[in-house]
Amino acid sequence: MEKNKILSKINLKMKDYNNELEKILENKLFSFDVKNLLLSMLYKIENAYEDYKTTKVEVPSKDEYIENILRIIQEKCLKIFLVKPGTKEAEKLEQENKKYLIDKENGEITCFQNELAMLNAIFKIDETDLKKFDQPYEYINIPLSIFINSGKIDSETEVIRDFNGWSWDVTVKDINDIENNFIYQNLLLLNGRKNIITTKRTEEFNNLIMQLAVKNYILKSGDKKFVSDLKKIKKEKNERFKLFEDKKNYLTMITDEKKQYTKQIERIDKVLNNNELLKKEYYSRNEKLPDKEKIFSISFLVRKLEEERKDALKKIEENNKLILPKGFIEQKTKLEREVNFLNSVFVKEDTDQLVDISKEFLKIVKENVNQITEENKKELVTWIYKLRYYRYLPISNNKCVKDMKELTPRFRDLIKLIIKRAQTLKIWEVFIDESDITYQILKEVFDSKIVRLENINIQFKTEDKKLIVEYYDDTVIENSIKINKEITKIKKKVKLFI
Repeated sequence: MEKNKILSKINLKMKDYNNELEKILENKLFSFDVKNLLLSMLYKIENAYEDYKTTKVEVPSKDEYIENILRIIQEKCLKIFLVKPGTKEAEKLEQENKKYLIDKENGEITCFQNELAMLNAIFKIDETDLKKFDQPYEYINIPLSIFINSGKIDSETEVIRDFNGWSWDVTVKDINDIENNFIYQNLLLLNGRKNIITTKRTEEFNNLIMQLAVKNYILKSGDKKFVSDLKKIKKEKNERFKLFEDKKNYLTMITDEKKQYTKQIERIDKVLNNNELLKKEYYSRNEKLPDKEKIFSISFLVRKLEEERKDALKKIEENNKLILPKGFIEQKTKLEREVNFLNSVFVKEDTDQLVDISKEFLKIVKENVNQITEENKKELVTWIYKLRYYRYLPISNNKCVKDMKELTPRFRDLIKLIIKRAQTLKIWEVFIDESDITYQILKEVFDSKIVRLENINIQFKTEDKKLIVEYYDDTVIENSIKINKEITKIKKKVKLFI
């Protein structure tokens, strides 16, 4: 009976996802209100997804997105409790100024009756520790993991946070972490969803991203151990780099390291081939280890020793390469980059790092746009959408990227380039020969909130020796501007995309 009531209230026109959710809910001890909220949330996603996908570009398919949500509800959400503001049940949420709380271990969500809060909680309860990234310094995995998980949730909940099925409006107050979201979106727009962290882009861009992620973690987490460990690594790397300035001492150090690794291998071989020594090693190691890290069997110790032996052999091989001139130069260059990175983490920057990241982002986009040809001209349309989306990325509660005055010249140059390339490749209409007037007219496209840019119609008329430009979403006017110049040779109406 309750099932029929729920479905009668919400008409879901999905690929049977309403039925799939209903089947999942039949086996859950959720209240009627919880089930109703989940269905309402799914309806909002379905209603807004095409606009979300069109505007942002770098998103999963709707099927992939919804199937992931259903998986999380089925596998991770064992109990969901809805609370009302001002009640005893909501006290903890209100004290912590949160809209939801999760208990991963017990699969529990406590949440206000709000679709966006519920979607945040669902993604949060599925959050996992991301141990490895395609990045050069494993000791910064913790801050990278935190910022990526945070940015990913803000990115994935955007579909109902900023889209309602007929308009796009960035709701800054509902973004959990504006700065993490900004960093994440930079990586997402450049690298795509499958390879969010990459070392294949410019070194400068990657360093700026990693610096900001680490600095934010230090500032917000209060993790003194992380800071202490990072300072030790910084000191060690700096000392090691100094050795490169004296090649003789460097070669001596490498030779000594090889001797140590050779002795380590000899010792491991001796232990592995003698049962008595193996037992002594087992007891000796366990005496020094805390309970949670103790070696639970001799066979496990054998595997551990074999891994240590392989690692020592690998280090010897690496040292052999470092003695060669090419290996020496490569190692010195690599270490210098790492030293510069570690030093920069503990330096207060004179410039705004968000601006620096944006400058590097726009530089890379410009390089990509210049490489687009007739064969791959659809990529230019993708970058038109991405750049428009990027300009509206929040950097604070009341500013977005396009408001950064320091970026105005770079945006201007990039937009001019895109306009020229779009007209040359016959993506956009050529309606006037004057490039400056063309720029004044078409730069508005990159500030347009019309979701589907292909729907843009531009109409021109002259009043009091001024050019009036009107921008239409198909037949509905969205915006108009005045250009202080009378122009006679221009079409009266233009469909922007050819």
